[in-house]
Amino acid sequence: MPEIEDKIKEIMALVFDVPKKDITEDTSPDDLDNWDSIGSINLVTALEDQFDIEFEEEDIIEMLNFQLIKIKIEEKIEG
Repeated sequence: MPEIEDKIKEIMALVFDVPKKDITEDTSPDDLDNWDSIGSINLVTALEDQFDIEFEEEDIIEMLNFQLIKIKIEEKIEG
């Protein structure tokens, strides 16, 4: 779902204050200085608001990179 992928990249770029082009499938906390515990909370909140979903604690723990975040969001949206 390209539109979901694009929205996630936009949100991550905004939350972590990086250019959107720097967000790749493999982008993880190791790649972005601002992706710390506070950044993670801000990202989860922004994603929940944008996609009108709610993550469980287990979901958040598994959201280790862009690709895994995208998978979790698609699972939530598709039910």
